[in-house]
Amino acid sequence: MYSWLKFGGSGGAGNRRRGLAGVSVFLASLWGGAASPAAAANIDGAIVAVEKIHALTVASASGPAAKLAPLLERYLDLGEIARKVAGKAWDGASEAERREFRLVLRDVMAVELDRRIRPDDRLRINEAKLLGSRDVVVLTSQIRRDGSARRLDWKMRPCGGSFCLFDIVGNGASLTVARRDDYAARIKALGGSLAALTKSLRAELAGRN
Repeated sequence: MYSWLKFGGSGGAGNRRRGLAGVSVFLASLWGGAASPAAAANIDGAIVAVEKIHALTVASASGPAAKLAPLLERYLDLGEIARKVAGKAWDGASEAERREFRLVLRDVMAVELDRRIRPDDRLRINEAKLLGSRDVVVLTSQIRRDGSARRLDWKMRPCGGSFCLFDIVGNGASLTVARRDDYAARIKALGGSLAALTKSLRAELAGRN
């Protein structure tokens, strides 16, 4: 079941906190009050993490994505992303190969976020939905300097004391699905080797620097 939360205006912190107070009342009436504090906390935590990822990406826009990657790592569910995009190759890989793939995927995610978020973009929180009992999707718009908007949906999951991104959807297109489809063809051409894909991705990233 989805529960929803919408934010009006520019999506500032004050509006967001007032919106969260409202959603607590809504969830309390829906679930009898028992689950509403946890649900509201999950929604709030996911939004805070999205705002942090966005701020880190904007702040690092003038430098190489390689510097952004370590800063983003704590906000990325690399295990989930890696399993999804690697497909069957993940099952046959050693733990060392999986670890190296997660690291290169961290850098790929930094490049993807850097590509999607411009230095002068303004983040607007439009809505947040619970996905099941813990996950949250935060629906946002990237407001460009010319006033145009680009939709980005952030799928977030609890991780430690924060929330981590496990997929991002831009204008209806899932990043992890696109990468899974791309990597499936590449892995097949590389004889099913996850290590070979990791090496190929590292070469591509080095060519960007």
